[in-house]
Amino acid sequence: MKGPGIKDYLAVIDQLKKEAIRKGEKKLTITSKALHAKVSPEHATMPTCCQAIYKRMLVGDEILQRPKGTTGFGSHLTVCFDLCDLDGRERMFPNKKRGRPAKSEEEKAAARKAKMRHNTENLGLLIARWLEEHGWNYIIEKERIEASKEEKRWVINVQGIRRGRKQTLPVKLSEAIKQMDREDTHYSIAFNDSIAYRRQWNEIPQNVKERLHVSVILADRKGNIVEI
Repeated sequence: MKGPGIKDYLAVIDQLKKEAIRKGEKKLTITSKALHAKVSPEHATMPTCCQAIYKRMLVGDEILQRPKGTTGFGSHLTVCFDLCDLDGRERMFPNKKRGRPAKSEEEKAAARKAKMRHNTENLGLLIARWLEEHGWNYIIEKERIEASKEEKRWVINVQGIRRGRKQTLPVKLSEAIKQMDREDTHYSIAFNDSIAYRRQWNEIPQNVKERLHVSVILADRKGNIVEI
């Protein structure tokens, strides 16, 4: 059998307040242990009991003793209710809106900036700057960077964050292999760094990587670049 709900507890708290006011009292102390015993002695509804007490607290009321632990629910909750001006005071704990709280404009801007830092276009620009620092000339064509230095040629396929289902590194490698048209060229695939990609790369036999002249370039969240 289902035990009492929060409405049952709220009704009892309201009744206790009315009785105390009728007696001329200015304060009313309620403990969750005593309220639970009064409303629901045969059911384990202590969290509901505490929720009802918090729901009826107004600005100016005082929590004399908090429950043990971090949930805020328990038999030790003790609250002193101020019985003056009940209609003119605001609730101490207003109802929370359903869903996630709305982000501020600053938080939205920061989220957009963080997302842009990891998408394909910006990952390509990050790698391009890294190449330039190491003396490479380069040309960017969508998701492909072709770099050169002296007699060396380097083609990098950039695989940043995209919408839709994420592909594994071997699948993306197979796509890049189709573009490997010269034996004198070093090829790489660039990713946002992750444990999964590192593990998948390590699972590919070393002799296969050497025959293909291929490596992986990883960029972490701070913009650091490493070639494996």
